[in-house]
Amino acid sequence: MIAALTACTTSSSGSRATLYESLDALAADSSVIVVGTVTEQRGDPATEQHGGPETTVSSVDVTNVPANPQLAANLDATHATVAVGDVVEVRQDTGPVLTLGEEYMLFLTPSMLSGDAASDYFITGAVAGLYERDGDEFRRVALDSGDTLPETIAIAGD
Repeated sequence: MIAALTACTTSSSGSRATLYESLDALAADSSVIVVGTVTEQRGDPATEQHGGPETTVSSVDVTNVPANPQLAANLDATHATVAVGDVVEVRQDTGPVLTLGEEYMLFLTPSMLSGDAASDYFITGAVAGLYERDGDEFRRVALDSGDTLPETIAIAGD
């Protein structure tokens, strides 16, 4: 099912290189938006062995792929092809980290890494594109990220 996003309220504070002022701006820097549940998590041994930041890789079982007309508008490539039933791997070097068994809406960008991680994704804006299911809507996880994004998102047709 493909659905549309609608914003409910807004909030902001904090600091980061790219701050987002709307869902359209966030979508323009994202190659895909997914809704799904975290079914597995692991550390990335490659980053741990080389003394890099601790990386958590979460497997997300995709249950919905919401649309946004601005999706991938700022990217060189077109938006990613992800469908309901796919599993996407989401890499995080910083918290808050996705929680096993929880459902999220994620704005994602390709990792652009090599090898096995080439098909992985990062959350757009580190935490800006991270929303957790709260009843009939999705709630921003990091309200102090500095972005001026809606605190909650409802999916039309969900």
